[in-house]
Amino acid sequence: MTILRQTAFLFALFLCSCALAQQPYGTAKSAEKLQGLSDLETIDQMMYYIPGIGSSSREDLLRQNIKPYMMPIRQVPQTGMEWAYALADALEYYVNLNSNFKDNMSPDYISMSLANAGTRPNLVDGLGLLMNAGTVSAAIVPYNSSTIPNSVYSVARFGIENFGYLFRPETKPRNRVFEARKALSRGNPVIVELSTDDRFTGLKSGTYEPDGPATEKHFMTVIGYDGEAETFELRSSLGRNWGAGGYVTISYEDFGELAQTGYVLIPKE
Repeated sequence: MTILRQTAFLFALFLCSCALAQQPYGTAKSAEKLQGLSDLETIDQMMYYIPGIGSSSREDLLRQNIKPYMMPIRQVPQTGMEWAYALADALEYYVNLNSNFKDNMSPDYISMSLANAGTRPNLVDGLGLLMNAGTVSAAIVPYNSSTIPNSVYSVARFGIENFGYLFRPETKPRNRVFEARKALSRGNPVIVELSTDDRFTGLKSGTYEPDGPATEKHFMTVIGYDGEAETFELRSSLGRNWGAGGYVTISYEDFGELAQTGYVLIPKE
């Protein structure tokens, strides 16, 4: 039995039980301030439903893709920065939804702020920074910056209300697929920590199928799914010459096995 059939019943239950919990982007949220939510029911209540993108229509439940709403693919200066670029990608998606301009968020500010605070930069601490302080536009702290200018203290900050753990390494593979699809069906990108083989960094194909032991870790943004083909589409920060213009598709089965942790942002009003 395919993963699609295995998760179909759960996905139907989600539609029935969570439709009332879906809240439009921009509406008030709970006062919950715990950094990083793990309870899936609480995440359901706080996760945004984005009108015009997320939908409960039959077609959108079969396939969804938010690629047209994402900014152009960028290239990290080193793979150790992928997590910061994935955070900036997801945050700017929400920031630009309700604006007439398209602004890039600075991943370098996130990383350097954590380093300057004596913290070893990583995704979870980056999420905490977005909750507590926010980042700035890449026009203020450009890509590949080595210092933070004083001007950051007088410009707008962009952050999040909270974030949720959609799944963890101990989560069953089929549930990882289900939770990622659920978030995307509402119009939310999903940041994932993906375990891959050693040929992933140099991938030149638009499809990824593991062909060896998992020796690398990459942070990707899940931006679409196709229930008929049983695939997810992932966005990288490895540049346009990687994969298919910076994107790659992966089967539900491989995603369920390789996606270790999944995160969804809960943006501010």
